[in-house]
Amino acid sequence: MKRIFYILLALVALSCSQQRVLKKAYVGKPLEILTEKYGNPKVVLDQKEGKIYVYEIVKDLKSTEISQAKLTLDPMVSPMVQKTERYYFTVKDGKIVNARLEEEYDR
Repeated sequence: MKRIFYILLALVALSCSQQRVLKKAYVGKPLEILTEKYGNPKVVLDQKEGKIYVYEIVKDLKSTEISQAKLTLDPMVSPMVQKTERYYFTVKDGKIVNARLEEEYDR
């Protein structure tokens, strides 16, 4: 019974990943959807498999207190971070054929 539970848990975790959701949302759709959602691309790269459109979104994540589940005199606070999300969309013949996301954090 435990084995079945762990297998189901692994399948749910893999099927709900950000990469998979991104591919389901955009693969097979026309290029115009990207300009509506993300605006103009930061860079367009020509590759033999198609053109790669790169979109970049920068967010500032504020610092927050980290809960330690106990009372302390000196609370732990996470530092302020700048999060950069880079979306890579491969486009061939006006249709999106691949989508990928990279996230980077800078302190």
